[in-house]
Amino acid sequence: MDEDSDIRDLVGAQGKLVVFLASLLQRAGVVKTGEFAALLDTFALTVTETDPQEGAILAAWSAHVRAASGH
Repeated sequence: MDEDSDIRDLVGAQGKLVVFLASLLQRAGVVKTGEFAALLDTFALTVTETDPQEGAILAAWSAHVRAASGH
């Protein structure tokens, strides 16, 4: 495996964990997954100002949460 592949795998696994946590939060009545995705989008934009690569990862995770929520 190369380093790029390892990083993609790590980001993918973490993204799936974010979707899982968003689902648990919705199930517990804390926040709906669509709202969680919107909040994560806002967080991603904020992070992008100082670290564009991290912001892009957060935005990708937000897209995965949004897709999982059916929106």
